[in-house]
Amino acid sequence: MRRHVDELLEEYVAGELSLRDQREIRDHLHGCPSCERALAEAQNSRSYLAWLVPEEAPPVPGPGFYLSVQRAIERKADSSWLSELSRSLQPRLAYPVLLLVLLSAAWTLTFEVDFDDDALVVLPTQFSTTITTEAERLDLQDLVMASLVEVEEED
Repeated sequence: MRRHVDELLEEYVAGELSLRDQREIRDHLHGCPSCERALAEAQNSRSYLAWLVPEEAPPVPGPGFYLSVQRAIERKADSSWLSELSRSLQPRLAYPVLLLVLLSAAWTLTFEVDFDDDALVVLPTQFSTTITTEAERLDLQDLVMASLVEVEEED
């Protein structure tokens, strides 16, 4: 074999070549020092890679495992936050709590707030103490004047 066998060394080390090709590579290696060095490097790299392969394979799960995982995924996809809440509470407690929540929501929606018109009025003696800056005083003065003076609309 006259050409170098660098590209075939990985297959040679792995034992994937035919007997005829292996014999030709051995004959070539006896007469070619550069291919011998390449073979030594290929064997070293293969031995280093062998350290990365685990000595025993992990256990293979049975068909029941995959079925239970699929069911758990389906349960999770079908559940909502309300069902998760009811599942987390005890069944005896879930219905009374839900009833109380619904009653409080109904009571809150029917609650009516009645404001007195006098409750929002600022007394004249307190009016000057609520103003903190001169700009606020001028703005409020314009507002008061506008409410006291009847503005005529132009037709």
